Amino acid sequence: RADTANLKEYGECYRRLGEGSTAVVMITRKLEGKGEKLYAIKQFRKRQRSESEKDYMKKLTSEFCISSTFSHPNVVETIDLVLDDRKRYSTVMEYCPGGDLFGCIMAECMTEREKACCFKQMIQGLAYLHSVGVAHRDIKPENLLLTADGTVKITDFGVSDVFRFAWESKGHKSRGLMGSEPYIAPEAFENKEYWGAVADVWSSGIVLYCLWMQGLIWHRAKKSDHAYACYLRQYSTQQFELLSKLPTGPRRLLYAILDPNPSTRISCQDILNDPWVQSIDVCVHGIGANNQPHHHI
Repeated sequence: RADTANLKEYGECYRRLGEGSTAVVMITRKLEGKGEKLYAIKQFRKRQRSESEKDYMKKLTSEFCISSTFSHPNVVETIDLVLDDRKRYSTVMEYCPGGDLFGCIMAECMTEREKACCFKQMIQGLAYLHSVGVAHRDIKPENLLLTADGTVKITDFGVSDVFRFAWESKGHKSRGLMGSEPYIAPEAFENKEYWGAVADVWSSGIVLYCLWMQGLIWHRAKKSDHAYACYLRQYSTQQFELLSKLPTGPRRLLYAILDPNPSTRISCQDILNDPWVQSIDVCVHGIGANNQPHHHI
């Protein structure tokens, strides 16, 4: 549009956070009164010669149009779509200074209380997305950001799918193999179409395992993967060795989440109603449900 804002309205770039195949992420700093406001900026790559202007703009705007409608404490706020001085598009988002959950997991410094809190916050965010008809399709620790006080926020809606519009009651299945292989649900490998929200639940289970065990349970949910094949054989008895070291609450829940049959897999709302999840104390701005300090390392 002619009135598209300029990136400079959100301050000056002072640090680069990372680079992916489709965009560069950086931080801008804007002076406001005696203080400053930080923003995360996702700057998209230039249009490739092989793609049309229409296809390029569709990719740019679809992610923004989906994510800019969200309003939930466990979902990153998308603020604006702007142009820089070189006419490249960028998405302006809230900045989460705590980094991503992957970094926290690798640091191996989280208590069980923190792990449970992060898991429940992720499920709260996912339940909200599914309630408004959106499947994320790339849930993994790298796409779960943390604020300074430990609030978990889902980010990166580049492969998200609107599976149900506001005027629909049932919705439609998703297509295409999206996300990172260790987190992809088995039905996405096996079928051309699958329910995106149900596949998100599976991914959340892999994240739960990563939180507790600081590693992946298998490389991909396919029968050709040895660990997954063992899981399928032992699923009915719930005696899978790699889950045996988990505490009773998360172990029992994981068998319901990692149900190989998508039609009987638990939903996000069901997860939130689980007794163990109900017992998890989720902090808000560093304060727990009992009004006691609840700090994340």
